Amino acid sequence: MNKDAPNQMNEIRSVATLFEYGRYPYRSSKTDSFSGETLYLTDKTIELLDSLNHKKPFLDIGRNTIKPLNYVGVVRASGFTVQIFPKLFKHGSYREQRSTVAGNLLKMLSHTRNVPITEVDLTGLDLRKMDIFEVFIHLFAKNLLVTMKNSLKREYIQDSDELRVIRGRIDIKRHINPARMHIIPCLYHEFSIDNLLNRTLKYTCYLMSRTVSDFATIRLLRSIINLLDPVTLTPVSVAEIDRITFSRLNRIFEPYIRMCKIFLSNSSLTLQASKVEFFSLLIPMERLFEEFISTVLSENPAYFFGRDMPIRSQATVGRLARDMSGTEVFNLRPDIVIGAPRIEVVIDTKYKQLDQNDRNLGISQADLYQMYAYATKTNARRCILLYPEALLAQKRDLILPVRSPDGTETDVPLMIRAIRLSHDLNRKEGWQRFLSELKEVVNPLR
Repeated sequence: MNKDAPNQMNEIRSVATLFEYGRYPYRSSKTDSFSGETLYLTDKTIELLDSLNHKKPFLDIGRNTIKPLNYVGVVRASGFTVQIFPKLFKHGSYREQRSTVAGNLLKMLSHTRNVPITEVDLTGLDLRKMDIFEVFIHLFAKNLLVTMKNSLKREYIQDSDELRVIRGRIDIKRHINPARMHIIPCLYHEFSIDNLLNRTLKYTCYLMSRTVSDFATIRLLRSIINLLDPVTLTPVSVAEIDRITFSRLNRIFEPYIRMCKIFLSNSSLTLQASKVEFFSLLIPMERLFEEFISTVLSENPAYFFGRDMPIRSQATVGRLARDMSGTEVFNLRPDIVIGAPRIEVVIDTKYKQLDQNDRNLGISQADLYQMYAYATKTNARRCILLYPEALLAQKRDLILPVRSPDGTETDVPLMIRAIRLSHDLNRKEGWQRFLSELKEVVNPLR
């Protein structure tokens, strides 16, 4: 590759905003930048992206082009940020729709367990300028500060000391010196704010405050650190975070601790480092799409189906086969199952780019066989293959001839449908249009 340099007539940016399935030229350069839809990357950054891609294939890296696959999120390396947004629009300029796409991605994440964004309030955030890394941390800090003000976590921790009066219980093993019988070694529990949960929050917020540039975010993080002033600032490892136990009293902090773990396990930053050299947060869009749809349906099933109905995600509905000993093997786990004990609807969400020139619209036989197995095992009244609208050209209806155990054959409708994700989901009218269209998709016969 030639050592090309960005054209100075174009805007040069330290943040590269890429969209799923788009193909972007890249050139080797002495510095990292993004200009005129071209990536200029140092050899170090290319090697880093290639190494990360071997662990989690999120890019198709060719000789001269890079194509994002179905992962969204952010990779930051040596001050340069590559952020990948989902393909939510069928037509039009993605560059012009960037704010809507970024906002919708955050809205989807707020309905899943991937990132602890419990409330999407985009007030004061300029999604056209801020990269998604900064937005993640801003919303994390904003929600955490509110939670901490309402419920600052204290817990009993075991301590020991030599006292003149008994506190807790005497440490008999240490109380053996006749000359020091007036000094009593004690083991006791102290109701303290300086515990592992709070040390994890303080350490992570301190590191975050050194990685972001937005002043409002830095101020939020410093407010959290000030609230935790009595807590020791000390490095916390991922292994230590795994030892944190959650109960009814502290479960409200679980999503924030999860984000701390994500940040620390995907970052090279330490107390001694002057800046973050590397950070990544990549989420498979197929899983995010499934969780988003499942959670939205579960929040108000009566709206979608006319009555309260159980909605299960990734529920095992049977086994595909038996081995020679008679043991059933190969779990059948549809993405979403509606109804119990009588299963009304089986939904499998799909997030893949289809070949619209294919006579079957690019829908694979494997997906149809899978839906046939679900219909056979569950006796569902209908099945749905659900795609984002941007990835499916047109809806289609098929019939699955399912044979019941008594030998009768039943025709089960298989509906191939798409849901539009390009509404502005953070505006009331856009969210209501999305819910209305989803209701029409999942329950057309209501």
